Amino acid sequence: MWAAASRAEEILLPVITEGEHGVGFLNFGKKKSAQEFDPDLDDLTVEEADFLRRLFAEMWPASEGTITLHGEYAQSSSGRQFGLYNLSRAVKLEPRPNWPEVVERHISGLLSRDSAPQEGDLSDDEVLSLVKARLIPTSYLPESHRETFTYRRTIADGLEAILMLDFPETTSAIPDAIVSRFEADSLWQTAIAAVSAEPLDQFAILDAGSGRILGAMTDSLFTASHVLDVPALLARADIASAPHGVLFAVPSRHQLLFHAVESPSALSVVNEMAQLAQMGFTKGVGEISPEVYFWSGAGYERVTSTDASGSVTVDGTGAFFSAINSF
Repeated sequence: MWAAASRAEEILLPVITEGEHGVGFLNFGKKKSAQEFDPDLDDLTVEEADFLRRLFAEMWPASEGTITLHGEYAQSSSGRQFGLYNLSRAVKLEPRPNWPEVVERHISGLLSRDSAPQEGDLSDDEVLSLVKARLIPTSYLPESHRETFTYRRTIADGLEAILMLDFPETTSAIPDAIVSRFEADSLWQTAIAAVSAEPLDQFAILDAGSGRILGAMTDSLFTASHVLDVPALLARADIASAPHGVLFAVPSRHQLLFHAVESPSALSVVNEMAQLAQMGFTKGVGEISPEVYFWSGAGYERVTSTDASGSVTVDGTGAFFSAINSF
């Protein structure tokens, strides 16, 4: 569907010891078939994932100390952890000869974070100037680290929002310790407003016959996060209002699709949007969800459920069907 460039990002997590992490560590002593998919970097085969980890270790600057590789992340001698999953998604889109360049660019972005002030040293004004709200899948954070970011907000089934500091080259999730310095609602309003102010390219019109689906794709990590303020998104698209609600999909952080419900044909739009969402979800970097969601003044809800075979079931209850039955 669409492709987007990757960008380095770091989630500031507590240091994990081997005993706490358990099965998440890569077992270098166990022989596996090279054609099996890696249990931690599951877009890559075992052979590809091992090659990527070796590349990361080889290209890590000696001046930055030692780097220890684990299944889904690398840890520096200072205790900082760098997730490898987004990097694995980025290299998968490139031919093997290009992987060193992708890894080098990724490491450069991570290390550029060192030249920025550390989160704990930022003043309140600096935090407010950098904060943005980001839409994430519920699975974004490992269960063992959720207590560090308890302020997260549930948007709908499978979707959450988290607060990020958006530096020029990297982003990092803001922990509770910093969020607690602010009045929560005010901080969220500032963060969502910052996302809504981000530029969006001209919307693509994807019309499969049942209704107009608008699509947007940018390199920003916050493209999908525009759905956190649907009225502002509609205004960007010159849609004055959507009294019957809005269908939307967020396949990856770089993509969004939406449709202002205007007639019962929105039922068909759901299926068309679900197909597009699945394409973007399986081929994009920074995937969020293959599902279709609905927004109205009452809030958000999930409309579809996709099983392992790709079959889509549409929920016949809730606000979306109430809107359809109102015509």
